[in-house]
Amino acid sequence: LLCSCLCSTAPEDDAPNRYSRTDRTTYSRYSRDANSSGSSIPSNALEKRIEELERELAKERQENMRLMKMTQDKEELIGKLREEIDLLNRDLDDIEDENEQLKQENKTLLKVVGQLTR
Repeated sequence: LLCSCLCSTAPEDDAPNRYSRTDRTTYSRYSRDANSSGSSIPSNALEKRIEELERELAKERQENMRLMKMTQDKEELIGKLREEIDLLNRDLDDIEDENEQLKQENKTLLKVVGQLTR
């Protein structure tokens, strides 16, 4: 309870009244003068620079989108190639199994032929 009383009278409540009226008008007059006649770069040059930067930003965003699309396409291709490699590996395993079976059948046939020729 004591804490809430102290917090309600904190100096933040007086923030708008912290500066006198003359300080505030002097500050606003200074900032207005600094923006208009006190700046070393004319406002039309600033506007041109802003437009130039906006064009550069648009180009960079386009390039970024292009690169992201390329990356996505390549990731999809990698996924498809991995699937194809898996299928080829399974096919290879099947072929190796079949080859081993044929070797065994060939050995058996050679034995039978060897026995028949005696």
